[in-house]
Amino acid sequence: MNAKLLRNAVGLALAAVLGTANADPISWYVGGDLVQLETKVTDQTGIKGGMHILPWLDAELQGILPSEETYSTIGTTNKVETTVVALFAKPNTNLGPVNVYALLGVAGTGVRFSGVLDGDKSFSDVAYGLGAQYKVNRHFAVSADWTHYGKKNLGLAGLPGGIDVEVNAFGVGANYTF
Repeated sequence: MNAKLLRNAVGLALAAVLGTANADPISWYVGGDLVQLETKVTDQTGIKGGMHILPWLDAELQGILPSEETYSTIGTTNKVETTVVALFAKPNTNLGPVNVYALLGVAGTGVRFSGVLDGDKSFSDVAYGLGAQYKVNRHFAVSADWTHYGKKNLGLAGLPGGIDVEVNAFGVGANYTF
């Protein structure tokens, strides 16, 4: 990850922790999602973890594990492998048994092209999303969310205009709160 992304992540985490001075005790959670991550065609599996900072605010770290998928078969098979790490502030509210939330933070994305285009690129961008979770009991919840991790035109050798990469995900998963 680049230094700018790291500075942004540390600043977001520091702001979140400083807000806990008069809050309820912090509780931690971990979960897993089945994610449809789109770098136009990529399926991924993701993990996430976070902490409840205030009754209305969580901090969440997400990671999308790499998986290689074909994005074009014109002339030759072209593949892309995408990996994402993101840190979010997660404001939320309860609407009956359902907790709805927004995600706002920073994401670092790495892509590896093979085929006609060949090479590794990475970028960071503002990330955001929306979701909802249903608490089955005190510790276990199921969730669904949509997240935009970033959009960038990446310069690649042999491609004068670069290539546009947009990374979005839809996930359904389960969380366990400690």
